[in-house]
Amino acid sequence: MSKQDEARDQAAAEWFARMRGPGALTHRAAFDAWRADPANRQAYEEMEQQFDEAGVLAQSRLNTLRQRTRPRDLTGAYKLVGALAACVVAALVLSLTIWRGGQAETRYATGLGQIRAVSLADGSSMVLDTDSTVATAMRNGRQQVRLERGRARFVAAGALRVEAARSQLDGHGATFDLALGPQGGLALTVLSGQPRLSGPAARLLPAKATLTSGREILFGPNLSTVDIRPASKVEAQWPSGLRTFDQTPLSEVAAIANRYNSRKIRLADPVVGALRVSGAFRVTGANDLANGLAAAFGLIVTPAPSGDLILSRASA
Repeated sequence: MSKQDEARDQAAAEWFARMRGPGALTHRAAFDAWRADPANRQAYEEMEQQFDEAGVLAQSRLNTLRQRTRPRDLTGAYKLVGALAACVVAALVLSLTIWRGGQAETRYATGLGQIRAVSLADGSSMVLDTDSTVATAMRNGRQQVRLERGRARFVAAGALRVEAARSQLDGHGATFDLALGPQGGLALTVLSGQPRLSGPAARLLPAKATLTSGREILFGPNLSTVDIRPASKVEAQWPSGLRTFDQTPLSEVAAIANRYNSRKIRLADPVVGALRVSGAFRVTGANDLANGLAAAFGLIVTPAPSGDLILSRASA
């Protein structure tokens, strides 16, 4: 990659982050002027594409990125994804580095509706779900992450250790989702590999049980109970902001979307909530989703005084 291409890609990464920040409207004119250059526009479109790949990095393990990257420099693409993640995190994800016991600890937090990819120092990566917080540190040459709130997907490289609810997961090359539940509960979904669980949560598992892909393990409040069930294919898509529903009750669709939006989708009556939704929808935009659902089912969208969106039957 030439220095000119590298500079253009870096500028595209900066514009990508800036235009997804709270001051995007104030930068619109300058952004449009910069993107008017065909080479800049191409770099920006590739940036959007690569960021979409980063959003599902945990599942793809960069295979799709390898196929889509510009052939002139594959190594540069890896650096670019890392630079993009760092740029977006700096602009849109609260990041704070503090020192504890002589060691640096960096905390990342996403706001409502944000889903962000972060590259870690050991080559591992994580995707933070909406309204989530993690703390990261290198200790004795080992990458450690502490999940403090919400949910995250981890793609472990080497000896990544993730701590949550007084328990630890050693990644060993595995990919998994980890979420904190109500009252000290924990949810674990293994997507690939076999991470090792230790601590109080591990003692609830059946003897000789292994953490295998395709299963969701739910630990109840204060790690008092355990329930193992098939993992949800709908929830597995969360890093992309999209969900593919198959005869899913509209009430469940609204509940998922309401986790990502300050403007909530409300249902006028149980009959509306019982409608079955099939298809792919982006859940990170309440207005577009509500209008899409209304069009699909012949419903009416009515703004509430609070700003929420009420879905009701046309005949009601």
